[in-house]
Amino acid sequence: MLKSPSLAILTFASQVVCWGGLGHRTVGYLAQKRFTNEGAELFETLIRPTTSFDISDAAVWADSIRHNRGYTEGWHFIDAKDSPPEQCNLNYARDCKEIQGCVISAISNQTSLLLDPNTNQHTRNEALKYLLHFIGDIHQPLHTEDLSRGGNDIPVSFDGHHTQRLNLHSVWDSAIPRKLNGLSFDAHATEEKPAAAIWAEKLAKRIEAGELSVEYSECTNLADPNECGIAWATETNVLVCAYVLAPGVEWVKENDLGGEYYEGAVPLVEVQIARAGVRLAAWVNAIAAAGSVAAKQDL
Repeated sequence: MLKSPSLAILTFASQVVCWGGLGHRTVGYLAQKRFTNEGAELFETLIRPTTSFDISDAAVWADSIRHNRGYTEGWHFIDAKDSPPEQCNLNYARDCKEIQGCVISAISNQTSLLLDPNTNQHTRNEALKYLLHFIGDIHQPLHTEDLSRGGNDIPVSFDGHHTQRLNLHSVWDSAIPRKLNGLSFDAHATEEKPAAAIWAEKLAKRIEAGELSVEYSECTNLADPNECGIAWATETNVLVCAYVLAPGVEWVKENDLGGEYYEGAVPLVEVQIARAGVRLAAWVNAIAAAGSVAAKQDL
């Protein structure tokens, strides 16, 4: 019998498309609800949203361009060279590739670009869009794992579906979030945007009501962004052993993940999406506040 992670695990100081469009869009919408006036102004100024391109579109932009910009591929994850399910641990010096970089260094670098007053508007626009995406990425458990390319090479079944493209990574990216939100297994991408807005609203209400146990460690150390990235990735990596691969690789391969495994994964997915939204908002707000202080000092 699969067991869901304990509440203690859920609230622990917490290389394909991550979270899929639905998850990333939800993180963006949730974060926007928590922007300060300064944070909202920064977003509006840099992104210039329209009725056809809102924060959720900005949050999936990094995936839409990654194949045309091969150098960004490694920015979406960090390959923890551990041995789940027996042992999970993340070591930045060991796991973040020196030349290619990783999601932690990407968050740090894009943050630095936003904080630099000499960065041009186009680069700042892209830096913010990268952050909207990468802070979502770092909360997907299999984006902090090296084993089988973050689960991409682990074939699985989900609700009777067993295709060549279906693997453990894609189940966590898309299959679980879609089922959780009433979308079909093969839902079209256009269905995800309205579903994300509804999911973000539900999560926001549950957070406000105290029904969703989200740890509010809104790390905002802009002087050393790696500190926050390492903390977030380490917290996320714990979940690989605690649940994602807890029953072992062979069990995951041989059992349909749309039943008991899915039910146990739901609270994890909800907490991780909520954490990502809360922390993304805090990060953007901190960057905006730092820019506001710098502007006043220049007067």
